[in-house]
Amino acid sequence: MSYDLCLLKQAKQPYYIENIRTGIYSLEELCFYLYHNICLIDESIINEKLCDWIRDELHLNRLYRQLYDQLQKIESSARKDQTGPKGSHEEKTSQEGLAAAFVLPIFREAGYLTSQEMHAYQEQLAKLEVQSDEMKQKLRGDYLVKESMYARAVWMYRQILKNRNPGKLGTQFYAAVWNNLGAAYAGMFRFEEAADCFLESWRLMKTKETFRKYISALPLYLSNDEYQKRLKELQSDEYLARTIQEHNAKLCESPEFLAYAEQVKKRPLEEIVEELKEQYSKSTRI
Repeated sequence: MSYDLCLLKQAKQPYYIENIRTGIYSLEELCFYLYHNICLIDESIINEKLCDWIRDELHLNRLYRQLYDQLQKIESSARKDQTGPKGSHEEKTSQEGLAAAFVLPIFREAGYLTSQEMHAYQEQLAKLEVQSDEMKQKLRGDYLVKESMYARAVWMYRQILKNRNPGKLGTQFYAAVWNNLGAAYAGMFRFEEAADCFLESWRLMKTKETFRKYISALPLYLSNDEYQKRLKELQSDEYLARTIQEHNAKLCESPEFLAYAEQVKKRPLEEIVEELKEQYSKSTRI
């Protein structure tokens, strides 16, 4: 990027980005969000409210007119797609490039990207735009898990599974959604729900890695007797289960884990509790 300093006018009132629950105050901040969160470009950005904010708070009237005109084209295209044959080639073609035409003028106004960066970004956006709605939503959920915004990710994954169309996307896709949903629940310490999700994923695609996650989650909320009973109910490979248990035990004895544990011991308990509270609060915001 050409620069990261805020050189343009700052707004008195922020624009609130729903996906990340954060307000921004400048065009540079908006560019930073768009550049680093390409998979989160959706109706929370491409809307009339953002256009009005750019006009009223940043006083960038020329950019406002550009974005507002493009927004009208997007809405017009969406109306045509609703009346046309679903899934047609014309429908997909009409949607390609619309998001780029809305976003790229923002970068140009701020002079935020070099020409090479702009070209690379446009290519990434074009690849994303041709993905199915379900794939886009999964990518957004995956990003939110990465950023520890688990509750929002859970909602996105649940929407995909609620509207599941087995004939549209393959078993591997839905197995991945269940797996990542489990990771999101685990991030919120909801281990029983996490284990259920890992189990659903394993039933679709019986991979050793998914089974490992399921087996690893069970002791976090089951007693030892209940854990052993669950393994018998699964008729699982006892050797594989034992190997997973041994692997997890070794992780707790690794130099990295022991070094981390030592660092934690040196920190005040109150500081750790406050940090965990803050992280949990962030992760559970919808």
